[in-house]
Amino acid sequence: MKKMFTSFLVGSFCLGFFGQCASPLFEKAETMVSSNASVRELQFKIMQEILTLAQDEEVRRFILSECLKQKRGEYDVFVKDIIESYREVERFRGPVSRLENLVRLIKPKQDDNEPIVFYPRAETIEDDIVANPRARIADLELGEPIGVLQADADSVMAGPGPATGRLASDGQPAPPPVEPWDPSLPGYQYESNGVWIATTTVSEEFAWENDVFVIGSDENVEKYGELLRTEGGPEYAGLIQVTNLNSIEHWTSGKLEMKVVIHSATGIEISNKSFPKVKRKYFRDQAWYDYNTFVANWNTPVIGAYMIENWWEKDGGGTSSSTISQPASNGFPAFSYTINYGKMTII
Repeated sequence: MKKMFTSFLVGSFCLGFFGQCASPLFEKAETMVSSNASVRELQFKIMQEILTLAQDEEVRRFILSECLKQKRGEYDVFVKDIIESYREVERFRGPVSRLENLVRLIKPKQDDNEPIVFYPRAETIEDDIVANPRARIADLELGEPIGVLQADADSVMAGPGPATGRLASDGQPAPPPVEPWDPSLPGYQYESNGVWIATTTVSEEFAWENDVFVIGSDENVEKYGELLRTEGGPEYAGLIQVTNLNSIEHWTSGKLEMKVVIHSATGIEISNKSFPKVKRKYFRDQAWYDYNTFVANWNTPVIGAYMIENWWEKDGGGTSSSTISQPASNGFPAFSYTINYGKMTII
């Protein structure tokens, strides 16, 4: 495929907020990092070291190879795996040593989640190879990557506003977004004399076609929930439309990890199910996606005249909760229930 063999001549880089960063040379002097540094500051430092390593083509190809394995269902690699692979390589000793210290400092600040490098273009490369089986990864030209920091979850949720009508369920029309929102992020690049600057704006489309490394953390979502069944005919659910994709999962976090909790008209939990990660391309342009999941065998005395679907996009981190109230209707009493889970985005 043409796009597969295009050479992307982009530079390596770090963060402009720090002004004069250390030289990108592998033997650059050790710099101290405060244990009081914020997660964002530590991510900036990790990005600097990863991009320093990525000046070497061997490292770039290793990261691509690891991302294509999708060990956790995503096109990413743990920073600790990069460290382990190059710990004994003399020319990388500086960045690797600093990365070890940065990983030690950042994990307790982000619920012990592992720092990662997410490589969106790996998905495009994989699709190209499937379409063109004679293509070889070894023939790919991998440019020195542009660096992007994974979008902060709180910032993402604050972006489009609280009532965007982001998802419609089971064929119901979705309200339009309240306002446009640009999910693009600055891409950082090494300039000269140890200076790292923002040189471009990286959109989702750009990231999937170019060499972009996103520095962030593993979301570490929980495993599948239980599925309860009752008597009667089978009932299926899961046809959804995401009307504002980046508002529930920013492109820097990759695939979507969806979860649905379904209650009866009387407030009884019928189904609690997590789904495997799904590629973003299946949700783009407000496309409908059907999980086609079995909910329960319909039983009116138990379920009532309808069911309520509560959809979530799962994230790593702390805890979150949602309280849903339902007024009395169709002869059934009013009720409310609260769902408590790990960190998620309610949609």
